[in-house]
Amino acid sequence: MEYMLSHGASQEDAEAAVEYLTENKFIDNARYAEAFAADKFRFSRWGSKKIANALKMKHIPAQIINAALENAIDTEHEKQTVADEMAKKLRGIKGDEPKQKIWEKLMRFGVSRGYSIEICKEVITTLI
Repeated sequence: MEYMLSHGASQEDAEAAVEYLTENKFIDNARYAEAFAADKFRFSRWGSKKIANALKMKHIPAQIINAALENAIDTEHEKQTVADEMAKKLRGIKGDEPKQKIWEKLMRFGVSRGYSIEICKEVITTLI
């Protein structure tokens, strides 16, 4: 709506266009949220918490976010992704560091990527 108004469209024309696009599912929060969640998980390797926060910042309702995350992210696939990402991170950490320091770095890495603490703990215990 704002884009059309800023480019010279009248208020009535802009409202009619948005209404048409919404009715024909060109503008659809649920479809957008599901595509966003799937892409961020698959390509950016974000966890479900980070994806949910990004969608909240885009003013997507919580029930749509939850449905999108359920459809886009499988828990077992998420665990495997965390394990792969942490294994890469572990290769970059110096081997002479204490085990506690390595654990802290991996935990911080996983949580900053948006994965839950429980999944991170489970993966780290298998890696170290």
